[in-house]
Amino acid sequence: MKRMRIFLLMFAIVLQVTLFSLNFPTRISVLLSVELDASGGSKGYLFTSAKFECMTPVSFENETFEAGSVLEITTNQESLVVNGNDTGKNTLVFKGNVKLISAKRAIGVPQYTDTIIIKVVNGKIAIINELDVEKYVELVVPSEVPAWFAKEAIKAQAVLARSRAVADVLSGPKDKFYGAHCDDSTNSQVFNNQVVSDIVKVAVSETTGEILIIDDKPLSTIVYFSTSAGFTSNNEEVWSDSKGNFPGEPIPYLRSKPQFGNLIVDKVDETFWHKFFKSFWGDEKELCDFYDRESPWFRWKVTMTREELEVSISKGLIAREKADLALGFDAVRTVEGKMIDVNDPNFSIGELKDLQVLSRGQGGVIMTLRIIAENGIYDVDKEYNIRFVIRPTRSITGTPRDINIERHDGSIVPNYSILPSAYFTYIIDKAEDGRVKQITFYGGGNGHGVGMSQYGAHYLAKNGKSYQEIIHAFYEGEIKKVF
Repeated sequence: MKRMRIFLLMFAIVLQVTLFSLNFPTRISVLLSVELDASGGSKGYLFTSAKFECMTPVSFENETFEAGSVLEITTNQESLVVNGNDTGKNTLVFKGNVKLISAKRAIGVPQYTDTIIIKVVNGKIAIINELDVEKYVELVVPSEVPAWFAKEAIKAQAVLARSRAVADVLSGPKDKFYGAHCDDSTNSQVFNNQVVSDIVKVAVSETTGEILIIDDKPLSTIVYFSTSAGFTSNNEEVWSDSKGNFPGEPIPYLRSKPQFGNLIVDKVDETFWHKFFKSFWGDEKELCDFYDRESPWFRWKVTMTREELEVSISKGLIAREKADLALGFDAVRTVEGKMIDVNDPNFSIGELKDLQVLSRGQGGVIMTLRIIAENGIYDVDKEYNIRFVIRPTRSITGTPRDINIERHDGSIVPNYSILPSAYFTYIIDKAEDGRVKQITFYGGGNGHGVGMSQYGAHYLAKNGKSYQEIIHAFYEGEIKKVF
């Protein structure tokens, strides 16, 4: 009888695990970009034509193309044309292993396997790669973290990448990705942009099927970023919720956490943040055992002249107001003065008078920045918008000089496309007549600051933490094997 009870208990456990596993997908579809920029951002999804090289025999419909064949696909606006032959169809499905010669990636010419779906969209071509989740994770991880990271950090990244993939699939096909679950850029997770090393293969294999779970449900929002300045942030301090409200709706497992070992923090106010972001350069960063101190982006500074800022802010306000109108948000507001007219090519804030931090999050991120200028007062919400209006690159300012970001390791990065983070303070230098001369921004970190810091994970792994411990340093929830 005792043996029977043990058997029934074991059977119940196995049954529970099996039923639990059945709820989770093992396939994912990924919309492919024409080109990825240096940071992994998509430069667009629609190809005017797509050229493939067959690495194995490739089949579609009742036709097979041998390895070495080249397929050139165009459209006649309504249907797909393969090597000059009109198929009369607006969707084709290929099986096999191909190189997409028409795409540009850091890896060179990218190669895709399994299933390729090709669609006509607005007279052009959208390409979707459908594959197993595990293979997808293997191709995401090296595009998100370098292969020289410690193994346990790479394993943590693998679990998060898989968790994000499962969440993307469970949320269903998306119109913005032409029916795919996700894309291959920073809009989702960067996919197939770097070589898959042996350590990545091992890290993915040793965590096969594992994702983050809360209350027997997968986490719906899996996010990570490059480098923290010393704290992570609460999600609502960084993003709007689905209704467009900012601050957004708090997510219990995305809470602000300190990323250091022995710094005592008492009163946190603007004076604290001013000192915090200006400090911890050079040997000083060793004092508090910061997890991210090995990242070159742990501390940075950049100086922009008043004239450069006036141009960048004016262009940035127009761009973000356009985004607001498209998304139905209100993250850029004119408090008084000249309204932001997205159709006015000559819009300008005029002379920059001052900057004011109206609100910060618990982790130090600026939530609302006020810009006081000759032609008006403008409030900008959310870290990305703030970073976007202060763009330290001469391609935006139009000035002849390079705008250099100095990092704490002594390296210089010229003309960075966007301010590295919104975790910063600043000093305004004024001329004798009281006018703004230039502003130096002292910041820390790179990225939005919510979820797992990748450099922080690497540091913890180097210091003996397991991938489970690393994940729990950033997230609530538990890790479970679901397939």
